[in-house]
Amino acid sequence: MENSALTVRFAAADEAAACNDLHNRLYQEERTIEQWRWEFVSTIFQHPQIPFSVVDDGGTIVGTQAFIPIRMINRDGVFWTAKSEETLLDPAYRGKRLLGQMYDCLFEYAAEHGLRYVWGFTPADKALRRVGFDIPTRTSQLIIPFYCRDLPVLLQRAGINKPAGVRDRIRLAGFKIGCVAARLASAARFARAERVTRRVSTSHALRLQVLEQPPEQSDALCRRFVSQWGGTTIFRDADYLRWRIFENPYVRPIMCAAYDGEELLGWAIYSMGDDGAGYLVDVLVVTEPNRPYTPEDVVRRLLVQAVRSIRNMGAIAIRGWHVNDHPFAELVMRVARSVGFHHVRRGQSVVVRAADPQATSMSQNFAEWYVTRIFMEGTVG
Repeated sequence: MENSALTVRFAAADEAAACNDLHNRLYQEERTIEQWRWEFVSTIFQHPQIPFSVVDDGGTIVGTQAFIPIRMINRDGVFWTAKSEETLLDPAYRGKRLLGQMYDCLFEYAAEHGLRYVWGFTPADKALRRVGFDIPTRTSQLIIPFYCRDLPVLLQRAGINKPAGVRDRIRLAGFKIGCVAARLASAARFARAERVTRRVSTSHALRLQVLEQPPEQSDALCRRFVSQWGGTTIFRDADYLRWRIFENPYVRPIMCAAYDGEELLGWAIYSMGDDGAGYLVDVLVVTEPNRPYTPEDVVRRLLVQAVRSIRNMGAIAIRGWHVNDHPFAELVMRVARSVGFHHVRRGQSVVVRAADPQATSMSQNFAEWYVTRIFMEGTVG
């Protein structure tokens, strides 16, 4: 596809550095070539042409748009989807409808290679609506603040550390009071949850174990998860976890698994970000009926362990996601609140689209997805 002197095409195999340089220039970051290759080339979807489109202006790459193939699972089985990522365009080239042209290449690729849905997260609502995406909801945050001494950092991130007038000063004072109150409430609830966890853990054989490699039972666990809880989620088999978690070149997350004897019940995955915050990356639990513990018991033990571990690393807070009303997401929300998390309704737009533009709108379908931060790019785990 061409736009005067501009060409929209797929990236060549030797253009990794040029694609990565555009990202680093526009974001003022220092992402390495190894990190770029891990994200866009090293997935378990093996094909000679990676789904990475570019805008070429006389040999200079001035725009990029990528799909990261991700396998999903529901009660009908496993299927391929695509995560939309690396939406970049040099500001000098805006207004030329180049984003739509890059997506056109990728939508054709998705249809040809069986990538059923395309999904992602973005603040650019209008631009993605124009290329056919639905926006069914927004992400929201689960957060526990740990230390009052780190309040200035939280204020700076909230953008209200420099009050300009009376209204801003009132807002700043309210924010400070709210942060302190939230920390005290979290500490009290977490202490209570620790007591409950110690009492319940003595009544059965449930044990936690930090893993050094992906569990081989993860494939079966995902199948049991959608059988028990329904919906659609990422297929977290050993190959996916090895790529996404254990070979992650940004950060090495901690994967804490729950077992009953040798039976894998689930896990919590969490990490420490370079911004001083901890991140709850993933929670997945399946239990059989007539056990001496409930799914809530297992989730509580995993969350307590994650919070304790991240706090001991010196994090200023721990953050997770709550996205929709999937039954297991609602269970995690209830348990998370009892452990001390607060639900903050701030986040990014979720965008979804069927690869076939004639297919039914994805907005209602997405309500059945179970989404955690493991759906994100991977820089925090």
